[in-house]
Amino acid sequence: MSKTVVNVVLLVISIGLAVAGQLAMKAGMENVTDKGENPLQVEDLKHPFSLIGRMFREGPWAIGGIILYAISALFWLIVLSRVPLSVAYPMVAVGYVVVVLYSYFVFDEPVKWIAWVGLAFIVLGVAITAQGLKSNDKDDSEGYRRPPNQAVSRIQAPGGATDER
Repeated sequence: MSKTVVNVVLLVISIGLAVAGQLAMKAGMENVTDKGENPLQVEDLKHPFSLIGRMFREGPWAIGGIILYAISALFWLIVLSRVPLSVAYPMVAVGYVVVVLYSYFVFDEPVKWIAWVGLAFIVLGVAITAQGLKSNDKDDSEGYRRPPNQAVSRIQAPGGATDER
């Protein structure tokens, strides 16, 4: 399996788990807050153990969502070790699209027409940015990749002289 395919699979797993975590947290909090009729207040944060107990009793999906989100963070760390941040992070936007679609169709949340236009731009942007996921193997003459450890720190000495390290 090529390095690019593995990177894409890792990205999909990380983003998928993050999306699942967000959706599970929302579903759980719908139960905790009586479908949003009694939203959490700042005062609820003054007693975190009481709030956590309430979440376990009334909204276990929220707890499951937190766990899924944490697992997604572990996969994200693997992604970051393999893919440039400038390419990987924009891919997270795919999750925005999935969350809005799910929120509209499952949670029955209203979505304005301008938000749909924005989502179309997100999809277009992700498709363009995904071109950066192509392999940067030695035979790839199209893309430029900065060699590792080429960062130069400049320290300005008194009197304006610059010391490069």
